[in-house]
Amino acid sequence: MASQSSRSCRVHSPGKELVCGHRERPILRTSTTKDNLGRRFWGCVYYEVQDACDFFRWADPEAGGAQQDTEIARSRRKLTSLKARLKDVELKLRIVATLGIVGWIGFLFLLLENPYKLRQPYRMHLNFR
Repeated sequence: MASQSSRSCRVHSPGKELVCGHRERPILRTSTTKDNLGRRFWGCVYYEVQDACDFFRWADPEAGGAQQDTEIARSRRKLTSLKARLKDVELKLRIVATLGIVGWIGFLFLLLENPYKLRQPYRMHLNFR
């Protein structure tokens, strides 16, 4: 059984109102066995002592469970939504960039054409001889 051969480091944390056979709050630990590597569990304070009680409870749901499937589905929906928003923002950015470039070209055109019109605003020619 993976729970019996599990080695772990102690992490003090509230035991979510769990109580072991010694009437102690269990400690949140991390499994180091090959089958359950990195998985978190609640164990008795005296878990590694020979006469310890057999209190054991997984802190996280089992891999591949229904909760994990719903989290994956929710993450996929969120990813799809974010991709759609990204495409929308990219389209708006292209439109703004295009309008900005057209605006600058129009501004430069008016700037280059305007000095001639400023010199002769009403096409009046004054000839001084």
